[in-house]
Amino acid sequence: MNDASNAGPDLELLVRRELAEAGFTVEPSLLSADGGLGVWHDPARGVIVTWGGDADRLVKYATVRSAVRLALRTVLVRAGHEVREDLDGTELVITS
Repeated sequence: MNDASNAGPDLELLVRRELAEAGFTVEPSLLSADGGLGVWHDPARGVIVTWGGDADRLVKYATVRSAVRLALRTVLVRAGHEVREDLDGTELVITS
């Protein structure tokens, strides 16, 4: 079963709102910047959540990256979403 088909623009808006209410900065575009989150709907995968930084910064601050990933996952799971990690943990994919 392709769970991504259940994740559309309504789910994207819901995820954006939940993350903003939790105190995260959710960027208006796909790209995350200055620590904000990028959130978009990918029809093949679901709703994608990612946070900014080039590869060097992500490696340098692995502890911060882990803390952000844990916080995001906690907020989304507590809101009732199904969440999985993708691209070495730099993206979260929400399918419901």
